[in-house]
Amino acid sequence: MTSYRPLDHQIENNAEAAYLMIHLKSLEKVFVKTSSLSIKDASIEIGKLIATDYLSLDSNSTLASNLSINEIIAPKLPGSIYLIPDVLGSIKHYSLKEKIGVIAQDFSFLACSENVQLRVMLSPIIKQMSEEDSCFLHLSGIGDLWLSYYGNIQEIPVTGNYWINLNYLVAFEDTLNYKIKQVEGLSLSGLHIGSVGENNLFCHFQGSGKIWIQSRHRYALLNFFAPFIH
Repeated sequence: MTSYRPLDHQIENNAEAAYLMIHLKSLEKVFVKTSSLSIKDASIEIGKLIATDYLSLDSNSTLASNLSINEIIAPKLPGSIYLIPDVLGSIKHYSLKEKIGVIAQDFSFLACSENVQLRVMLSPIIKQMSEEDSCFLHLSGIGDLWLSYYGNIQEIPVTGNYWINLNYLVAFEDTLNYKIKQVEGLSLSGLHIGSVGENNLFCHFQGSGKIWIQSRHRYALLNFFAPFIH
């Protein structure tokens, strides 16, 4: 098994308004979501943008802006970076193992160590049923992964069958088989779900593995404020 030393990091203010500090030693490198990079030491350099190169994205796609990811390097001296997610909520650290990867919604990615492999998984079903582009990121290898969430987080161990509202789904281990389905109506007796979200999209899981969900979602917040805006 490949040896790996976890990166020195701290997560502060979980779960209300979390931010992440990563302390890099000389020559260490991380990949971070560009929009979340708030503060860096002078010794830290911002490397190449990998969202349209390393991830093989079409530069004209709206996904390119959502997935802007940069290399962050400590070329000579050690230094620290501060990452503040786009939305208030929690940050989850996950140690990737050699045989178990994680599939995450694109909005939840915050950062990962340089030896983690990233692959874009486009979601034609979501594109067909939603007005927005959407995709998943498949993260594999051995290393650190940080995901951000709106609201609090819950880890759900799954064995067998499980249904999750797609609006609340953040990430899951790739040991699970999944299929995205559109569910009509509210007659969902016996399914382990929260509420029906936009377009009634649900993810049906089968197998064994972990799922992470968020306690809030952005559409619910927008719907709450909508009556006061008009």
